[in-house]
Amino acid sequence: MMKILFIYVLLMSFLTACSDNDESALLKPDDSGEKPVSPDPPKNDDIPNHDFVMGALFSFQKNLRNGVDAYNGGTASTTFYNKPLFEAKDFSATNEEWWDNLVEEIAYSGLDYVAANCRGRLPKADTDSKYELDHGDPTRLAGLLDAFKRRGVDDIKVAIFDDCPASWAAARNFNLYGKYSTVLNATQQKELNLSDADVVYPLDKLDDIYPYIWDYNIKLAFDNFYGKNQENNKYLFRYNGKPVLYIWSPNGFLNVTYAALGNQRPDCTGKLKAILDKIHADFKAAFGEELFICVDKAFMDRDSKVNKTVVEATNNWFVASEQTTSRHSYSLASTNNINVGVAVPGFLTNDKQGNRMLFDANHGKTLTDALDYFVKYKANLLLLEGFTDMAENAAYWRSTDTKYYDYPNQRLNILRKYSSTRAYPESMRVEAETCDYYKDNSTGNSGLQYRKGDLDVKRCTDGFDGWCVTNTEAGEWLRWVELPFRAGTSVIRLRYAAKEAAKVRFDVDGKEGTTVTLPATGGNWSDVDAATLSFDVNGWREVVLNVIGGTPDLNCFTIVGK
Repeated sequence: MMKILFIYVLLMSFLTACSDNDESALLKPDDSGEKPVSPDPPKNDDIPNHDFVMGALFSFQKNLRNGVDAYNGGTASTTFYNKPLFEAKDFSATNEEWWDNLVEEIAYSGLDYVAANCRGRLPKADTDSKYELDHGDPTRLAGLLDAFKRRGVDDIKVAIFDDCPASWAAARNFNLYGKYSTVLNATQQKELNLSDADVVYPLDKLDDIYPYIWDYNIKLAFDNFYGKNQENNKYLFRYNGKPVLYIWSPNGFLNVTYAALGNQRPDCTGKLKAILDKIHADFKAAFGEELFICVDKAFMDRDSKVNKTVVEATNNWFVASEQTTSRHSYSLASTNNINVGVAVPGFLTNDKQGNRMLFDANHGKTLTDALDYFVKYKANLLLLEGFTDMAENAAYWRSTDTKYYDYPNQRLNILRKYSSTRAYPESMRVEAETCDYYKDNSTGNSGLQYRKGDLDVKRCTDGFDGWCVTNTEAGEWLRWVELPFRAGTSVIRLRYAAKEAAKVRFDVDGKEGTTVTLPATGGNWSDVDAATLSFDVNGWREVVLNVIGGTPDLNCFTIVGK
């Protein structure tokens, strides 16, 4: 039942757009009213120069980390197609392994930052196990930061995202009434002997609602980077020099809750302002810094008194419901001359009434259209929904999906192509087990790790304690649909282990490479320059790693530009 309620919280929240006006057109930053165009997908370096900072929202609740949600495959109404390539439950992966894989994918994607989807830790969680929901517990972010350190990543930053329908409403209802739901329906109210007035969120009584916003969520999230955790402060995402907090739309619970009061629009004037002002002041008092707050446009729509020196930026999310005539998979909003873009690569859910919300990924074009728009209209800051959002078929991670993905790395590759600074890095590490396609001559995964199928993958103690391809033999290969190569000369440096000498060959863009001998290493890890290539221009190219002889373990290879 808890899982059903949690999924309900998520799906119900997306039934409304960020703005009260679902029919509003997507505007350029100057609000001229021009609707988005759909330019042709870019090819290699056709993407104009741009300087937006690109990040993605990610969730990290327990049943995502342990693979239970992926294993179950969906809800009664929605099939999860975007299941991860990394099979956590099937191979009894630990939380540490889940975080390690997430960090590897984030690093591969070229994102500048990620925003952690925090939903609060209930006040009794330390003393009563029934309150340990782990549904977006901000204290769990320690796992992300530890994984950054294991991999040696320090150039990707972390913002905090307050999923307010969950933290402001569902967490409060669970703590007070034992019901984890953003809205207590008539049946639940009757069971609990509650009136409508009891379940309306008292925005004007901060002592009631504010602890769920600040004490049990936002403060706990930022505690990961301050005080005794000060060494983690380097991982905080800052915009204009300030740590960043996103706050999602309050519409998801305010609209439905007040429907019980005759569908009267609640008067939030001054009330949302008071909450935001207090968050801003409490952050400064607790951590000694000014906070950069970006809220959903619904805050401004509902409360005209919101202070634009406290809220420095806004976003307008997207509208997915097929029952709405004006639908966009992306938006661009401007406040204080800061243009914030939000986009989704695809989207598919069905609610309990059978209403479908769909954006077809269209072979990646839905995402590239959005990113082209942000380039054209000079977005400053991007927040992309949602790196791990399998529940709404909106994920970016490597996926086994063949309905909305063309190949496992597709969406990660699109993100890197649009990175302002990382599209063609001087050095890029590619993990062997992450190949899009492979040929393996044996049946089943002998290493029983990472992914299902016939590719043999095991854990290895090299590098960040990741994974490697093992039990290879002549005639097997690993293929990546496309990888970035800089103009000029590049070397492909292979990391391998072999008890006896072996041979491999890298083929790029269908051109057969030179066979390279891998000296025996006694089973220890070693590096060898396995290919040298020259190109006139930057470009994304197909790469195939062929095993010609021997049985080497293959950890990764690094594309190094000279």
